[in-house]
Amino acid sequence: MAEKKFTKEQERAYWQGKREAYIAMSRRMLDEPGWEWRDPLAFYRDIFPEGFLQERWGDDGKRSEFDGKPNAIALKFGPKTRKQLVKGKKVDVPVIERFTITDDLEGVSVLVKESIAENAPVYMAPVSWYGRNNKAANARFLHAFAVDLDGMTPGKLGSVLKQMRNGHDSGLDKHASMPQASYIVMSGRGLHLYYLLDRPVPLIPAVVPFLQQLKRRLTDVVWTDYTSEDGNEGRQYQGIYQGFRMPGTTTRLNGHGVDAKDTNKYEALAFMYAPEGASEPRRVTLDYLVDYCGIRGKEIPGELYRILETKGGRTPIAEAKAKWPEWHERRIVQGEEKKGYDTNRGAYESWLSRIEDEAVVHGRYFAVLALVAYAVKCNVPLKELEKDAYGLVPVLDKLSDEPGNRFTDYDVACALSAYGSNDLRFWKNEYMCRRAKIAPHVNKHNGLKRKPHLYLARQRKKEMKAIGVPMKKPEGRPVNSGTKRDEIRAYATEHPDASHAAIAKALGVSRTTVIKWLKQSAASSEEAEALSGIEAAVDKAIDDHLSLIIGKHGEAVIADREDYESQQSLADLLEEAGDWAFDKYWDRLAEKNGRSVCRVSIQSIVDDFARSQQPNTND
Repeated sequence: MAEKKFTKEQERAYWQGKREAYIAMSRRMLDEPGWEWRDPLAFYRDIFPEGFLQERWGDDGKRSEFDGKPNAIALKFGPKTRKQLVKGKKVDVPVIERFTITDDLEGVSVLVKESIAENAPVYMAPVSWYGRNNKAANARFLHAFAVDLDGMTPGKLGSVLKQMRNGHDSGLDKHASMPQASYIVMSGRGLHLYYLLDRPVPLIPAVVPFLQQLKRRLTDVVWTDYTSEDGNEGRQYQGIYQGFRMPGTTTRLNGHGVDAKDTNKYEALAFMYAPEGASEPRRVTLDYLVDYCGIRGKEIPGELYRILETKGGRTPIAEAKAKWPEWHERRIVQGEEKKGYDTNRGAYESWLSRIEDEAVVHGRYFAVLALVAYAVKCNVPLKELEKDAYGLVPVLDKLSDEPGNRFTDYDVACALSAYGSNDLRFWKNEYMCRRAKIAPHVNKHNGLKRKPHLYLARQRKKEMKAIGVPMKKPEGRPVNSGTKRDEIRAYATEHPDASHAAIAKALGVSRTTVIKWLKQSAASSEEAEALSGIEAAVDKAIDDHLSLIIGKHGEAVIADREDYESQQSLADLLEEAGDWAFDKYWDRLAEKNGRSVCRVSIQSIVDDFARSQQPNTND
């Protein structure tokens, strides 16, 4: 579906050059001292030692007994496709199939054969999981750090190998070296460097942030101007859960699909570092990597090494019940899922628009992945997300600066596979901007939260009005603001059959702008009805509360527990409704008391009362 940006001759010459480079680098690795080729089964057996993963289910769908062990998960892209409506046309998009890999690694052999026969890429992360879904919540152990190194040439490969050799000399500056990898996988156009850990690390919340930071710093050490044609500017960061092309499976050098014209098979090749005839790969410790990455000390969680000595790092349920009874009742007994952050739909629309305007060539995939995260946080339906995401392919593909980094439907399909994961609800804007290489919006609240910032801004506005000082910016909306909104809605009314793309082209605006204003228009009547219901609820809550308080005390004060509970309930409602509801409360309170009142936070009154009920520890 990606638009053609390069001529056939340019693409043919580019890929022929990459194939020749791949052959040259493969020969170099076969001749390199200390390195030897390993077949896919041996490679994954080194990552997942025998007996670590769960046993394979029998033909009857049963196992002798549940062993409580994790499994690995592989993803195959294609050759199956499905129809997807994009910009008013149905197009074929790839289908992602998930495969559970058990201890016998039989699934690896099957996928290697299918990949070559179907020319379908297969990816797997050096992570073991519970269940069949590779979402972060199901991740159990990290078995290796894998770093993707793009922009590879025979000369850059020589630099990588030299820097690894330098790393064995403690007398050399670490700036001229890199940590010795356990495996190098020739992925087609680049390298995957695998650092096999001496023991798997349990992926529990206390440890994951440290591991993510360590991999980011490891990428900084490995991917430099000396080791990649893309240089520091093209450096891309992946998380610890990222899947990588499976050794023995097809690469991009073969082209896409079963009808690819090149009949040669360019497989991903795995090479193990085993000096002096060793039969096992070199494994690394966390200390070894931390020493290279320069994050030793306070940045390492103090409990990390204690956790590694425990049984998987998890607190036993019985102990957790005693420590956190409320958590146990909510999460274990009632089965409540961990909650994330729900976001206003405008955040999704804003990010979609920013991708079109601000995406960069080396951050495109993560920009789309962030769009998936916003869709989850904003409760955007999958069908709508698919239309928007696949609709971005032509826009993002135009950023391609060479035939080898085209942006295709496969990239979108990979990102969409994360939809539905509750873990995406916890992604923060700063994190997504960093991964997508899109600058975050500047916080204009002066370090304050929205409510106090708005309160101070409004007070300043009133004071400047009172003394006749003009505002730096004129009040009200800028000149011509809302013009595009009105034009879009008027055009859509006059042309009811026009698509979003057609409207955008006719009016000279972006497609996302059209979608934003038309969706807001469709929802305005529903929003008005909802707002009316909220106003009625606020009015009733204020009246009920004041009737209770004044009926007991003659004025609006908090005097006992019943008053406190009423005030707390009201505070929660007003907080949800917004600033206008607080204003209504204070106006009504002044009216009932027959005098003006000081407009302090309702919640502060509640908090003061709660503190007054605490026992005096000084007695």
